[in-house]
Amino acid sequence: MARSPQIVDVLKLELRSQGIQYKQLAEKLDLSESTIKHMFSSKNFSLKRLDSVCEILGIELTDLVAKYEAQSPKIEQLSLEHERELVSDAALCLVAYCVVNNWTIQEIIEMYDLSETECIRCLAQLDRMKMIELLPENKIKPLISNNFTWHKNGPIEQFFKKEAQQRFLSGSFAGDDAARIIKLGDLSDKSIQQIIERLENIGELYDQLNTEDSKQSFNSRHGTSMVLAIRKWEFHAFHKLQR
Repeated sequence: MARSPQIVDVLKLELRSQGIQYKQLAEKLDLSESTIKHMFSSKNFSLKRLDSVCEILGIELTDLVAKYEAQSPKIEQLSLEHERELVSDAALCLVAYCVVNNWTIQEIIEMYDLSETECIRCLAQLDRMKMIELLPENKIKPLISNNFTWHKNGPIEQFFKKEAQQRFLSGSFAGDDAARIIKLGDLSDKSIQQIIERLENIGELYDQLNTEDSKQSFNSRHGTSMVLAIRKWEFHAFHKLQR
């Protein structure tokens, strides 16, 4: 296992949380206590031995991996400089979008007109930006937190306003897989705050489902964008008629 030393550290913490000592573990595995201590100090476990320990603890190996991933440092926001790097390089921006949505390098190359060399260049740059960790054999580990945000009115938001917002909102929203809801009215400040809270909850649901769906097959997922917006505003024509 490429990350076996770190997984062993998580395993050690799990033993402590369940109050299982090396001596007890040795008895259950029919090994000497010194052997168990050496295994943990050297962090040298076979996959079969790791499975055996997990069985004693009543957990799956995938649970250990998930706990390790949860402990890994993740970024909540890029620097403004890194946002500028993304918007200035179309290939880099594309690869960044793909990898934070758990695409493999093979899937990126299959879907887009990028060479493997160009794709690896972008991955290496994203690694330096701490958006991902580029692992051996070009495997990718995203390092984006679930509550990741872009800078308010920063390079990415400006890029979206300039390049995508008008095209996105002016497109067709017909069909069962699209929706556009437009409401016009007079709301109090309290009601506006209630709407904003609901919109933020919808945004969190989007992130949660995006994470869950990343485990599904590549062909079953579709690039999907959502824009939630509310502000005090009225038609310019109405504003001109005000006294």
